[in-house]
Amino acid sequence: MSSIYVINVGANTSHGTRARSPIFADGSFKYVSFPYLDDKSESPDYPAEIRPFVRPDRLAGWATHADPDWKHLTYGDYCFNARAGALTRVEPGDTLLFWGLLWKNTGENWFGFTGEQGWYLLGVLRVQHILADRRSLSRLSRADQLRARANAHFAGGTELASGHRVFLGHLASSAYFPKAVDLGASSPDGLLYRAFTTADRRPLALSGEPRWSSSLRTCRCMWDLDVPEDRARARLIQRAIGKLNDYDVLEGL
Repeated sequence: MSSIYVINVGANTSHGTRARSPIFADGSFKYVSFPYLDDKSESPDYPAEIRPFVRPDRLAGWATHADPDWKHLTYGDYCFNARAGALTRVEPGDTLLFWGLLWKNTGENWFGFTGEQGWYLLGVLRVQHILADRRSLSRLSRADQLRARANAHFAGGTELASGHRVFLGHLASSAYFPKAVDLGASSPDGLLYRAFTTADRRPLALSGEPRWSSSLRTCRCMWDLDVPEDRARARLIQRAIGKLNDYDVLEGL
């Protein structure tokens, strides 16, 4: 049986004056990867459709890269980092479920942000291949090699530094959601508190300890689908995603 891992991605609260992922009235959204300081970069290389939602005047000396790479359905991370250490236990067939911060936007650029924000499910990768070195790349089909090499963690498209891993999603079972799924973090009966738990398996609570944001700061296995209680919680996620998107996170699992 497989497991579902949860991973926080995208521009976060600390980037709010520089970059924001917008969500629109119809529930659609645009994913804005987080910027990071890089003295070798003049400014982040965001795609044209994303540039209206970042502040170039506040991003000199910052960089970014697309991760997850939704176009190629891959995700890379440095797994020697404590935040991502749990990803060393991911196996083919497991699911990576991505969540992040979205800001309500009533227009088509930075000036359409209302100031309202929330936390949402953004998409998933059903893991097909896990790459930990150059040799693992050579075992893939040509098409999958091209997908993997497009990931920013493959330096120059060929080298994968020690501790870095790239996960390739199964094309038919991975998705960037057309509509973001609200976790309801500000409501005591929100999806976040009904389906997610602390690391020691206690239910999260709006005013509980540890704070939900602390509990979910690191990547971790949230639902082991062999465990009945975990599968029941995962079904809540399945239904919430399915109400808004033509996607079944538990299909085949």
